[in-house]
Amino acid sequence: MLAATFDLGIESMRSHEYSVGIFIFMMIAIAVFLGIILSFMIKGGFARMKPGERVMIGMIVLGVIAASVFAAVQLLDGFLF
Repeated sequence: MLAATFDLGIESMRSHEYSVGIFIFMMIAIAVFLGIILSFMIKGGFARMKPGERVMIGMIVLGVIAASVFAAVQLLDGFLF
């Protein structure tokens, strides 16, 4: 069995608190970014876009979602990929 140890490494409790703060800041920034995209789509801008631009916006949103998932997993697991 592995016993719980006190970690004084790079990801100590203080740096973990900073990581949580950075994660919260990133989630707020992502929410603002997606809010801008949503307001653009509500105003009818999405209908005026070319098909390639629609695909690009979709890929940007997919990338933002993937980045959020990776950030959450890295914060919860405690190590970077």
